Amino acid sequence: MENAYQLWKEGKSGSHHVWGKIELEKISEFSVIVFLHEKYKWLNKLGRLIGITHLDQQIRILFASNSYDILYAPYSTQNTKFLLFLKLLKLYRKPIVVTIHSPFLGTNSSSKWIRWLTKKLLLTYDASIYLSESLMNQGIEKLGIKKEVAANQIYTAQWGPDLTFYNKSQFKAGKEEMYLISAGHTSRDYVTLINAFRQLDYQLKIFCTPKSMPNIENLPKNVTIYSEFIPYFELMKFYLNSKIILIPLKYETRNEGCQGMTSIQDVVALGKPTVITKNKTLNLDVEKEGFGIFVDMGDVSGWVKAINMLMNDEVRMEKMKQNALSVYQNKFNAEIFAKQLKKVFLDVKAKAID
Repeated sequence: MENAYQLWKEGKSGSHHVWGKIELEKISEFSVIVFLHEKYKWLNKLGRLIGITHLDQQIRILFASNSYDILYAPYSTQNTKFLLFLKLLKLYRKPIVVTIHSPFLGTNSSSKWIRWLTKKLLLTYDASIYLSESLMNQGIEKLGIKKEVAANQIYTAQWGPDLTFYNKSQFKAGKEEMYLISAGHTSRDYVTLINAFRQLDYQLKIFCTPKSMPNIENLPKNVTIYSEFIPYFELMKFYLNSKIILIPLKYETRNEGCQGMTSIQDVVALGKPTVITKNKTLNLDVEKEGFGIFVDMGDVSGWVKAINMLMNDEVRMEKMKQNALSVYQNKFNAEIFAKQLKKVFLDVKAKAID
């Protein structure tokens, strides 16, 4: 998080990667401290051995509890698992607010006992902010959480992109080049996308990591893969010059959450059409909002059809660009997210005083 904050201060990344800190401080009395990610590496090595990630940070947070009033963790259990266990035992008493991107722990388990434990842990947090209304409703229903309890502890908020960062002159598109782009490394289905481009005459640029690089033989000549690290600021140039941003996804149905959400932020902020694997739990319906097309998971012919349809209809693509920018300005941005954060933190603060 401190790296994301530093990149924002340098003007190389949007404030949304600091999860509301910048905008929240502008509209409220809250001050958000970015806590050092890692100090004692040996503690994290120990944590990995016992199944607790970021143990170092959690222990330091525990011993620094006099320096803050609320612990805000945008990645929920990733760096609160140890503190959550202590809170369950009433050994850690600071309020914890988390955001939830995917089904929380065992929400979709067939085991009643696992669902009971999941519910117990979820409600141990003082406030849980689901980044998808559909995901929130599914969680409440499957865990059997009473309406009055949910109304008191469970919220929803749409995480959205920085309204200032993308207004810089370097993010004003010039003449587009004749290529399509896909970037990202979580739950990506580049194999299906590449197989679709075997049947297409357009150029595709894929930006991934060595870990998410697709294992595929005989890469088509019209597909280029960049697996080396590229700063976000540099990636934006490739996004701007592209015709369409493609978001191919692959995940187990039981883990369906907000996959693809980060890439959609780039789509709306840069005003680009998109084709994305269908995800029912995303808050934004790209087809309903008029800036994208859904394709079924693993559907090669669906990708071919959608891409050909858009690339042969410049009028429709231009309308999609306008729709994307309209969504960005009016219903999907960091300032709207911060307003909901403010409400949540005020509620938590009031309950803590009571």
